[in-house]
Amino acid sequence: MVFKLFESLEEFLDESANLIFKIYKESITKYNQFSLMLSGGNTPKPLFEKIAKDYNDKINWERVFVFWADERYVDKESDDSNYKWAYKLLLSKVNIPQNNIYRIKTELPLEKAAEEYEKEIINFFQGKEPAFDLILLGIGKDGHTASLFPNSDLLTENNRLVAPVSPAGEPYVPRITVTYKVLNNAKNILFLSSYNDKKNIIDEIITNKEKAKEKYPAARVEARRIYFFSCQLPTAPRGGGL
Repeated sequence: MVFKLFESLEEFLDESANLIFKIYKESITKYNQFSLMLSGGNTPKPLFEKIAKDYNDKINWERVFVFWADERYVDKESDDSNYKWAYKLLLSKVNIPQNNIYRIKTELPLEKAAEEYEKEIINFFQGKEPAFDLILLGIGKDGHTASLFPNSDLLTENNRLVAPVSPAGEPYVPRITVTYKVLNNAKNILFLSSYNDKKNIIDEIITNKEKAKEKYPAARVEARRIYFFSCQLPTAPRGGGL
């Protein structure tokens, strides 16, 4: 795991965007495509804006395919929708084909939405085990990531790629999340988080991951390469947290 703690938001955003672009270039060279899975929360919002502003012309968006690690079971136009903010701040600003955007369809019944999203992931990887080029993740104040919460039955889910989640977190609504079967087979994972309000959790994950696994779902994430970028601010950028 590569851990970096940044003292300024500007440096945090620069390094994060640079890493995403580096992994994009590697993936295009090797596979002629870049599969990217986004997360929600407030921390990625200024990053989405930066990529749209500074990297639009550097990226061949026709070769970029965008998914979400989880979604709140709300209307896609709701301010609580992970899709809404990624689309508003990034995807609507760049030249990505609409067919390259794999939104979790929250207009469907909860279980059906999870099933359909799992099918889309399976079809995208042509029936092979999903291996996303990059997954962006956050970490909550309880140590959750995506919508994998402490004490959830999904922490030991070994069959499903995507599953519905009973109401949890903030806002307290049902959710749809990918499982560790997706997260732990990623080629790269980049955690993005504020630091001061989650210092104890982050420090334990970095220094004693085996112990942290007992308490924090984020500590259970494995991947070929894991980066953990944290910004030392009193609160997460733009308020709130992942």
